[in-house]
Amino acid sequence: MIVQILLFASLKDALNASQLELEVPEGAHVRDVLQTLGEVYPTVARYLPHVRVARNLDYAVPSDEVRDGDELALIPPVSGGSDTILPADYKPVVGVREEELSLDEAVRAVEQQTQGRAGAICTFSGLVRSTSRDPQGNWHDDIEFLDYEAFVPMAEAKLREIALEVAEKWDAACAVVHRVGKLQVGEASIVIAVASAHRAASFEACRFVIEEIKVRVPIWKRETARNGFWWKEGGG
Repeated sequence: MIVQILLFASLKDALNASQLELEVPEGAHVRDVLQTLGEVYPTVARYLPHVRVARNLDYAVPSDEVRDGDELALIPPVSGGSDTILPADYKPVVGVREEELSLDEAVRAVEQQTQGRAGAICTFSGLVRSTSRDPQGNWHDDIEFLDYEAFVPMAEAKLREIALEVAEKWDAACAVVHRVGKLQVGEASIVIAVASAHRAASFEACRFVIEEIKVRVPIWKRETARNGFWWKEGGG
């Protein structure tokens, strides 16, 4: 199917055109259109993570489906915005692993990605605690350890998807690594670092990451107390 692409400001200059037609497969979403555009026109690829998309005169989100004949306007940051802090070849650092996690490692990753252009780095560590409620609502203060299990290929794909949304929405670099296996009380189950130009974006993006992980990422945990165990869904 064919969609109409409207270009403005730096995008228009990069392609020397204000409008073009783009062929995308049936069932494509907004994120798919941007990916195809970047592949067909590499000169604009580095701008695309930072544009807002208006579909038929209304702002869209990456997951919105597009239809044949839709008009997609690519809206760069308005006057007063700054250049992106992310490199053109930006790839988020994500992973699921059994080894002990390092928050410093996550921080170094986003520092390297932004190369001194970030004004703020927000971090989060999720720790195994000794207290919890079981599925029946009973309170336990004798948790001994947790077992984390993941559908690893899909979990890493979803972590990457979330991190790329952070780049698109907040122009921020993201590193997020989740641990699996047996974890003792006090150990980190997840570490997140988000680097952005300003502090508000880093706080918002970091919270977004952990909340979306709980919704999208196939990771489960089994809590073991002194007198039994139970499964809880969700990471972190």
